[in-house]
Amino acid sequence: MAAPAAVENFVNSIRTLAHTKRIRVTLFFQDFDKLRSGFVTVPQFSRCLWQTLGIQLTPEQEELVKRHYDIKGDGQFINYKLFCDEIDQNFNARDINRDPETQKIVPKEFLGTVRSVRPLTPGSERRLVQLLRRIDQFYSYHGLNLRTCYEDFDRHHMGVVTESQFYRSFPGPPDVNEADMNLLVQKYRDPDRPGLLNYLNLHHDIVAIGGQVAKEKELIEAPNTQVDETRVMLTPDPDLNTIFDKIRVAVFKNGIRTTEFFKDHDKLRSGIITENQFVCGLALAVGKEAQLSRAEIQKVVEYYRQPDGRVKYKEFCDIMENAFTIPDLEKKPLQSVSRPVKGALSRGLTPLTDQEEGRVMEILRTISDNVRRRRLMMYPYFKDYDRGIAYTRVVTPTQFGRILHFLSLNVAPEDLKLLLRKFEDPATGDVNYPAFVQAVDQEFVGHTMDDADLSQAGRTNTPMKEREATSSDSNVSYDDLMSRIRSIVLTNRLRVGEYFQDYDPLRSGSISKSQFRRGMSLLGFSKLGQHNLSEGQFQLLSDVYQNPQKADQILWTKFLWDVETVFTQPNLEKVPDLQVPPQEIFRVPKPGTVDWNNASGDHMTLYGATMDRLKQRSDQRRVLAKPVFQDFDRHNNGHVTKSQFRQCLTMLELHCTEPEMIALEAKFCNDVGFNYLAFLSELQPIEQPKFMYEKRLEEIRQTNVRKTLPELNAQKDFESLLLKIKTKVSRERMRVLEFMRDYDKLRSGRMLKTSFRRALDLCRFELRESEVSILEDRYESYQDPEYVEYLKFCDEVESIFTTKELEKRPLEDVVQFKPPEEWELNKLPADQENRFTACMDRLSEKVRKHQMQLFPLFEDYDRVHNGTVSRSQFRRVLTELELGSLLSQQDFELLWQQFDVKIGGKDDVNYIAFCDMIYKLANFEPRKP
Repeated sequence: MAAPAAVENFVNSIRTLAHTKRIRVTLFFQDFDKLRSGFVTVPQFSRCLWQTLGIQLTPEQEELVKRHYDIKGDGQFINYKLFCDEIDQNFNARDINRDPETQKIVPKEFLGTVRSVRPLTPGSERRLVQLLRRIDQFYSYHGLNLRTCYEDFDRHHMGVVTESQFYRSFPGPPDVNEADMNLLVQKYRDPDRPGLLNYLNLHHDIVAIGGQVAKEKELIEAPNTQVDETRVMLTPDPDLNTIFDKIRVAVFKNGIRTTEFFKDHDKLRSGIITENQFVCGLALAVGKEAQLSRAEIQKVVEYYRQPDGRVKYKEFCDIMENAFTIPDLEKKPLQSVSRPVKGALSRGLTPLTDQEEGRVMEILRTISDNVRRRRLMMYPYFKDYDRGIAYTRVVTPTQFGRILHFLSLNVAPEDLKLLLRKFEDPATGDVNYPAFVQAVDQEFVGHTMDDADLSQAGRTNTPMKEREATSSDSNVSYDDLMSRIRSIVLTNRLRVGEYFQDYDPLRSGSISKSQFRRGMSLLGFSKLGQHNLSEGQFQLLSDVYQNPQKADQILWTKFLWDVETVFTQPNLEKVPDLQVPPQEIFRVPKPGTVDWNNASGDHMTLYGATMDRLKQRSDQRRVLAKPVFQDFDRHNNGHVTKSQFRQCLTMLELHCTEPEMIALEAKFCNDVGFNYLAFLSELQPIEQPKFMYEKRLEEIRQTNVRKTLPELNAQKDFESLLLKIKTKVSRERMRVLEFMRDYDKLRSGRMLKTSFRRALDLCRFELRESEVSILEDRYESYQDPEYVEYLKFCDEVESIFTTKELEKRPLEDVVQFKPPEEWELNKLPADQENRFTACMDRLSEKVRKHQMQLFPLFEDYDRVHNGTVSRSQFRRVLTELELGSLLSQQDFELLWQQFDVKIGGKDDVNYIAFCDMIYKLANFEPRKP
């Protein structure tokens, strides 16, 4: 039953206000309806409308609401659910026989406005509709939006502006006169607020007119006719449409930005230039490329000419710039873009007369016979001269003649001119060499000449229907196909799930067939990947993994677990004792590999004899065969062609007869090529390295159980050890405390013995184990035997520089520590002292008599100037000075023992001390014999 007029007016006013404020009234009524019964009391109904929409109901309106929405009839509860459905324009979801769009109630007014009660005359209404159609066409073509033009004036977003603002910002079209503007003002003036215009109603009326125009176009067009949406403009003149098609193709092929040729003439960017400027810009832009004549350019000028004589170049450029596409296509995903006619973008051949065509065919036939007889590959020679960006596929006439002469394809001058006229590009005058090569070389598979010269009668845009592939079209079984897939996944270590999970955001385990095919292509199962998965093989997988509930979807998770069994078994944590099969059983040979187990006995005998002979020859000549094969393996896939394999054997001088070569190819060839890695593994097998890990562990264990080596030159008492440390510190000027304080964070003056050993190693004292033990026993802490009083040790060592707390004893004399010479610490046995003294006396006596210089010869051997030489060098110097004859072997050993110093763990001789002692005994001045 229809609602009364009063109720309908009441509902319409509330609906308009709710749309204006963008409010869903249902959400506010639900706060009063805790049980979601759909009913509220009358006061609650009035309060909700007042709080949300600012409407305070009068007693008459309350009575009207009670009569219409009081379904129970008790006068206390209002069915707000029914009221909200009418306000929110909801449709009945259970009524499937009616279109939901027809059930919606669309308000005609916005922002709570009501148009004048005095409507326009029928003539003015028709005139207004025509005006709105022109405005919509202009706005849709230029991409304008009336609403955004007035938003800057409408600061409070009320949808209204003043009349002066409306006149000032009206965006066009330019042919709207003053009478049309007055009509718009009269129609969209706000009756409640004088001086204001409701531009928002005008905007929505324009949008509604645009939708109506679109529906009219759909009704006019035939239902089976495909609309070319890229053809923005259709003119009644067919010749003009042909001209536009020529320009559009030239712009698309050459990538011409037509706007760049006109905008320099339009300083104000008004989109309009003079006729002469337009003609010059059009001729410069596409005149040569589109082969435009003066008459054709004049037709374009006449179409875009304005009454004042100027030309609207902007509209022309917008159409040309969007050739074979649609502006803002990313915002219109459902739009279909038509492609250019087949052959329209190709370079056509120039038509000649019948006599000239016959002569050209005769010339081409002669050249073709010569090319076939000499097995010439012509295309690379032409391509070397084509150095343009991305290959222009043309050469100059001079280059064309030069290439023919270089190939010894001599052509008479008149015949050459005919060829140039036939294959020249009309736009540039260059020669289309791919078409020429296609005409004379039957093995060249580039562009075909027939594509550009198809007859109109045989051309059709209807695609040929192909038979749908089924699983029976697969040339392999399911087990073989899965084995191939598992092998490729295992070899390349692919994560199969990453290629499908993005298509399943809900993790349902099921995706569409097209998504499954796309994931398989990304996984490498396509013509460009590891394996060409044919349609029959894909249908075989689809039948096996088809979703039982949804016939158009695939259970990709089931396929995932079947493939990834090559890595592990599912739910392995539940069965810890399950034996996982080795991965080697999943590897399968390349497609096309011959099963050698089924080969005949004669074949296997011939193969074995051939390999034995080749092995023997390669071992005798020590041939390094792998680099020769790698030079032909550009893709590093371990395969070469059969001809390349034969060429490699010839280069290696491993000659085979034809039957032997066939036997080798049958063993190692597959669909990829000849597997030279498998061939070399049998020809020159590489010995696999032994597993030495366990043996090395055992050697390390045996090494660690050995006894420690005896210590060499270790100090036995604390005093000598402390002297050794002080000497080291004094010479290297180090602070021992800096190395030890880092191990005492609390500055307690104590540290662990292990830390004490570590600090001594950092000081590089090179102490033996027994020497460190002496220090630990000496400075052991009284409080804890595991700690060392390192501060006492540091004070004792640093006493060589100064005395601690010297400020408390100002009168104390400080004696600087002088480290003793290392050779002075050497002690000879008591029974050898006299022998050493006699030896030195003999040497000094001869040095005194002959006034010998000892230092220069010793310094020649002292390359680092540290005052030491080796024992052999010491003996050699004395021999050169004729002093060696005065000494026996025992005397040399006494000298070595007395003047011995340790340099890098080696025993050297301090020749400076030896020379000083000789000079002293000879009564020479120091260093002056």
